[in-house]
Amino acid sequence: MKKHILFFLIFISLTSLAQIAPDYYAITFTDKNDNPYSLDAPQEFLTQRSIDRRTRYDIEYHISDLPITPTYVEQVSAVGVTVFSRVKWINTILIKTTDASLLDEIMALPFVESYTKLPNENSATTSNFKTFLELEAALVVNEKPVRNTNKSAYELTYGAALEQIELINGVPIHEAGFKGQGMVISVLDGGFQGVDERIIFDSLWDNGRILGARDFASEENNPFSGSTHGTKVLSTMGAYWPNEMIGTAPEASYWLLRTEFTDYEYIIEEYNWLVGAAFADSVGTDLINSSLGYNVFDDPAMDHDWDDLDGNTTIVTNGADLAAKKGILVVNSAGNSGGSSWEYITCPADGDSVFTIGAVNYNADIAYFSSRGLPSDPRVKPNVCAVGSGTVVADPYYDGISSSSGTSFSSPTIAGMTACLWQANIELNNKQIMELIESSSSQFNNPDIDYGYGIPNYEVANNMVGIIQTEKEIKRIKYYPNPVNLMLTIEGVSSSEVEIYDLNGALLGVYKIASNQIDLGSLKPGAYIARVVTVDNSQSFGFIKQ
Repeated sequence: MKKHILFFLIFISLTSLAQIAPDYYAITFTDKNDNPYSLDAPQEFLTQRSIDRRTRYDIEYHISDLPITPTYVEQVSAVGVTVFSRVKWINTILIKTTDASLLDEIMALPFVESYTKLPNENSATTSNFKTFLELEAALVVNEKPVRNTNKSAYELTYGAALEQIELINGVPIHEAGFKGQGMVISVLDGGFQGVDERIIFDSLWDNGRILGARDFASEENNPFSGSTHGTKVLSTMGAYWPNEMIGTAPEASYWLLRTEFTDYEYIIEEYNWLVGAAFADSVGTDLINSSLGYNVFDDPAMDHDWDDLDGNTTIVTNGADLAAKKGILVVNSAGNSGGSSWEYITCPADGDSVFTIGAVNYNADIAYFSSRGLPSDPRVKPNVCAVGSGTVVADPYYDGISSSSGTSFSSPTIAGMTACLWQANIELNNKQIMELIESSSSQFNNPDIDYGYGIPNYEVANNMVGIIQTEKEIKRIKYYPNPVNLMLTIEGVSSSEVEIYDLNGALLGVYKIASNQIDLGSLKPGAYIARVVTVDNSQSFGFIKQ
């Protein structure tokens, strides 16, 4: 009899726990009225570095920059729910409650527009879906090729990471002194276990280049838990362990932002992504690396379909494009669905302004798992590719290196090297930097849904900016449009002729200037360098012929 009573009590206790598990909701407000903050005083909610970015690239402040009206949040909280996150870019807060009837009181508030129930581990339907990160863990790791025994000094310095940097011709950028100094990269990921312990990150810590870490996904608020995925991602950029591994941006500074659950997949993670991106913007981030992607969830009712990959539909994609509008260069992995029934890119890789990265092996062959672009989409996706099959990464569990496969690792390889290129040409905005890298890539004249524009050549991209880097104090000439189809307009020149060179420096021809224009109809599509004589001196600039 006692056993039956004990079993009954345990059953009642477990049933009660299940009943009081909270549900999660997104509450969206109608406006940001009665706000103590003003767009006229951005220093009250943005750091000086964030303000400087907007000033440098002539970016106007937007209502999305303002924090959510505090009294709105307080009134919702007073109803009796727990507010646990503020998604200011879409004027939304995330709440949890065990009493669904309180939603009626919330909806009665005059400034509340709508609510959306967010599935969680207590309500989701079990599915056969493997998360983005689980798929990555299951990928076959390709062995790296044997390196030449005639090692130069820089080969010894880079260690095992040399080939993945050489494939995109990034070494010359480093040798020119651009290793990411002064650039800030925010890493949005699922956790950074081991970053605070491994030797490979000592240089970042010792030199104050880990600017901070935040956990926007877990209530335990520990960014150094959850997953080792972010640890590997960070190492492709920030590693500095001479003779073992050096990343693509070893002297950049980093924010480590956990936005992802790794045990399950829910749409709330898209909201977390926006929270992390808005934080990154506010602290003055230059680039975001997001080795994350969303298309199907543990609750199938929340799944995205192929029609949603239009660059304008999903929460996370709209957030990524908004980050780009604020001057941030968003680099995102294409996804690992190439060998699956889904096959195509995921969100936010579909964003118009997102730099989407596919994966190749060390022979520059597309990786079977690398997500493809949609065949009917006129946009080029992925944008470019880098090594993502057998990529050298830090081992998060001990002081060593290992290999991992996935577009999660080709993406940060590109993000880090892009930070170095941008450092060298900081006057260019994020869109111009993306176009510059695309125009240097192996398939620029013939992009496809596998490679996009192909594999970048960062030395060529840097050379295209202009041969005379030392003459930036001279008033620059104006030339437009770029890219150009037929007629290129050039203003501020004293010469009647323009010399056109290919990217290897070979003179292709001399073109006549007539009414400030040159006719490029005879020039094949591609990337070129033009040299003209100005009033002050000769100047060169890169342009793209479509």
